[in-house]
Amino acid sequence: MTYHSVIRPDRSFRVEGVVRPLAPILAALVEGGRHVSASWREARPVVQVIFQLRFFAGAAVAAPQGVVARPATLLLGALAWLCATWCVYLLNGLSDQVEDRRNGSTRPLATGALPARAARRIVIGLAGVALSLAGAVSPWMAGLVALMLALGWLYSAGPRPQKGNMLGFVLVVAAGGIVTYLAGSAAAGGPVKPELMVMMVAMSLWMALAGTTKDLSDVAGDRAAGRRTLPVLLGDRGARRLMAGLVVVAGGVLLAGALLVAPALVAPATVLAVGAGAVVCCVLTGAGATDRRRQRQPYRIFMASQYAVHLTVLGLFLL
Repeated sequence: MTYHSVIRPDRSFRVEGVVRPLAPILAALVEGGRHVSASWREARPVVQVIFQLRFFAGAAVAAPQGVVARPATLLLGALAWLCATWCVYLLNGLSDQVEDRRNGSTRPLATGALPARAARRIVIGLAGVALSLAGAVSPWMAGLVALMLALGWLYSAGPRPQKGNMLGFVLVVAAGGIVTYLAGSAAAGGPVKPELMVMMVAMSLWMALAGTTKDLSDVAGDRAAGRRTLPVLLGDRGARRLMAGLVVVAGGVLLAGALLVAPALVAPATVLAVGAGAVVCCVLTGAGATDRRRQRQPYRIFMASQYAVHLTVLGLFLL
């Protein structure tokens, strides 16, 4: 093949014999990059970050010395877990397209920016990468990743997706939280100490119970999809009263555990108690709100509380 340079009208150069054969490959790479970027946005980066904080908090509580002694293994485990949770939330996005479009979501699958076929391929790829990386850490870590992927499938795509009923939601979400903390301790090489037990049970309950506040803004889509969330079953005011009680319970578990079993967790438990109070106030004073932003406010406070608790834990156990 003969290669020669030409000057295009825009005064830039190209090598005819090279660019033409590579053009389809380059276009496919660019499109693939856009799809991966869109899949990351679909997987809700703010949620992916909190999963990483849970993972590292589990490592710090179980084996603070392991965080320093084996950073490469810990980071490999964290990357495996990131791929697993990314996969789980992308699968959830695929299963939630009807609800998301009805609720006016701007996420890529709902708007069509991410084709469903591309998302399915990325889900499969992420699952494979997650299992491979976890296997390089330890068989136990690989088993935890496999369990997390199975929980994601049960929640979003099983024969009877558990996202559609309250009990299933609570059980699967809580299990996903517990498995995340265990994965962090496994990557750090630490035991399941009382402090870890208290934190992973309490914060997993916080995920499962206080996390129901996300449903306040999604009633139209959930009803259309046949989901039995609290606002669908009880109406806005009834759901808010029950959610307030659930938030109090979830926030109180960490405080009680810290006072009775794990004094090292008193500071993060206090942070969570403050956050729980803020969520309760927001939930009870927002009854009848029709603005989506205001409906989402309790969930945003719930998320901010999780960030604050886990950053406090990391500061205490690592510093």
